[in-house]
Amino acid sequence: MLSQLSIQNILLIKSCEIGFTSGLNVLTGETGAGKSILLDALGLVLGERSESGLVRSGATQASVTAEFDIRNHAAVGELLATLALEVGDTLVIRRSLNAEGKSRAFINDAPVAVATLRKLGELLIARHGQHDQRGLLDSKSHRTLLDLFAGNQALLEKTSASFTALKEARDQREALALRAQEAAREEEWLRHACAELVALDPEEGEEEALVALRKRASDVKATTGALREAITLLTDSGGVSLTLRQVVRLLGKIPAVEEDTVAALERAETEIEEASVTLERLLDTAAIDPREVEAAEDRLHALRSAARKYNVAVALLPNLRAESEEKLATLTNLEAETRRAEAAVAAAENAYRGNATALHQVRAKAAEKLTKAVMAELKPLKMGSTQLRVVQTELPTTSWGEQGMHQVAFGVATNAGMPFGPLAKVASGGELSRLLLAMKVVLRDGDRVTAIFDEIDSGTGGAVAEAIGQRLKNLAANGQVIVVTHLPQVAALAVHHLFISKSGTKEITTRVERLDAAARAEELARMLSGATISDEARKAANKMLEAVS
Repeated sequence: MLSQLSIQNILLIKSCEIGFTSGLNVLTGETGAGKSILLDALGLVLGERSESGLVRSGATQASVTAEFDIRNHAAVGELLATLALEVGDTLVIRRSLNAEGKSRAFINDAPVAVATLRKLGELLIARHGQHDQRGLLDSKSHRTLLDLFAGNQALLEKTSASFTALKEARDQREALALRAQEAAREEEWLRHACAELVALDPEEGEEEALVALRKRASDVKATTGALREAITLLTDSGGVSLTLRQVVRLLGKIPAVEEDTVAALERAETEIEEASVTLERLLDTAAIDPREVEAAEDRLHALRSAARKYNVAVALLPNLRAESEEKLATLTNLEAETRRAEAAVAAAENAYRGNATALHQVRAKAAEKLTKAVMAELKPLKMGSTQLRVVQTELPTTSWGEQGMHQVAFGVATNAGMPFGPLAKVASGGELSRLLLAMKVVLRDGDRVTAIFDEIDSGTGGAVAEAIGQRLKNLAANGQVIVVTHLPQVAALAVHHLFISKSGTKEITTRVERLDAAARAEELARMLSGATISDEARKAANKMLEAVS
């Protein structure tokens, strides 16, 4: 509920403080006194477009501050919480505007973006008038209003939850499809790699073992060469063993040579022969099959060629084989996963369709009740021939959402036989004002926010004016309604009457004052009779106030 509005240097208003109450608040005054300025100022503080022309002539800066009682207003509290702003019983919104048109916005003295003010404004204020293309005139709001009228919250929550589940199922299917596409692009390469790596059959640590074998073969080659050369020197023709044998034979022919000397040489020959046998045995033991070495070289070459081809280390070839086989197997698994994902989407879509269809049917029944109720309200407003229609249009699947598969729009035909059309385009100004009031009374969304009616009674009078006034009063019974009016029948029903006037010659200013009982009677008399207030007008004004007291 709007409790206070402070305006500084906005157009004709130099400075004013305006208090509001719950129930019906009316603003009256002569044409041109500045009633619309108050609404312009309120629109500014609630995020509407700022213009430098709003700043009072001669002033460098203007400001508007609005104070709201937000107790039990959960939606406002949630929005403030998401903005990390303090949530209390009172909300103070301020917006300043300099002469160049630049503005700043504050909520509870914390700077915020102007867009934030607009969001709050949608939750706090509902403006209704023939020139205001928001609220009931905005077809985007019609579905929400119909759901509020029908009390569809529980069904909306089910529909929203099933839409979320459908979206998640579709997202999962899409992710699987992308994985399948990627796998399909790799399939030929994977099959080739798997076949080659399976045939190669790389083993962990195999390269190290082959390199070790190669080194050992190299070492053995050097060793066996030395052994063969040593054996040759000992045993071949001209070798040590044969030479000793020849020496022993020669010395045996010489009597002067002692037997011990010949025996020593014979022992040496025997030991050399034994050493030769030992070396031969060692040579046999140290030898490596050259075919084994050749096979190891070929294997090492094959492994390293594969590693270069797949751009990995030889040690990682077994891992590459396992990964390739796993990816190849995934192609088959993806087909099964995709089938399950398709089934999940179908199930989720059926569930969503069921809830959305139920919501559509409930809306259709609520629409019938709504049209009957609005038409009943229109009769006292002298619009009994007006027909209201609620149209539900099925949306394309790409536009399905948390609120169902259908869009809702209110259409109206002001006379029998006339085609239905959008509210703002079919009805005339006065008809539209009364139609909006009738719909507002039936929809009762004003109970949640402050409803503002800007000259909604324009062009009416008599019984119609009384009917309008009574409906505004009923609408304000459990909330707050602010009305700019020229009709005494409406003003007489107010619980809070504000009078707007302007004064001055060189510097014209607009003033706002709350009227007491006596001043109210005088203002009603002026509204009844015009510039010259007659005694009859004063009597009629007092009678009107007595009738509603």
